[in-house]
Amino acid sequence: MRHGEPITAGYAMIVREDIPTGLRYDALVAAFERQMGRWEPDFGIGNQVTWEQVEAAVKQLEGPHGLMIMSEVNQGELLSLHGGIKRCRLYLVGNPIITEPILSIDRRASLYVPFRVTLYDNGSPHGAIISFDRPSSFLGALHQPDLVSYGQLLDAKIYSVVRSILM
Repeated sequence: MRHGEPITAGYAMIVREDIPTGLRYDALVAAFERQMGRWEPDFGIGNQVTWEQVEAAVKQLEGPHGLMIMSEVNQGELLSLHGGIKRCRLYLVGNPIITEPILSIDRRASLYVPFRVTLYDNGSPHGAIISFDRPSSFLGALHQPDLVSYGQLLDAKIYSVVRSILM
């Protein structure tokens, strides 16, 4: 699969990005995590807070590009126990302030946001790879015109992260 090549998913075209970074895997993980905020479930948001308080808390936690790591799975750590080192890590990336209006438009979008980003090393001489499905393409699969601008916003944010890493 080449950079930006569409994948047919039923009737929708999902566009996956596989971007070689020129970095070693550990350096890519560190660079990616520096560009992201991180959701802290124990941040003190309980049932008795207002949405404005949630927004203020999210603003404190989001990274410089307005995204945060909502969850992380170090797949390679466990899978390396069978057949040698496998370097791959999956992140759920998003921002609850952006997710809220998306889910207000279509609850099916909860399948797509937060969205997945994977970092992996497949031995390429071009370095470790950052890979994700373009948010505008998977939200487009829902055929909701009101989601177009949110998909484009998420595209811009993840591409901003990638540009910062590649600089």
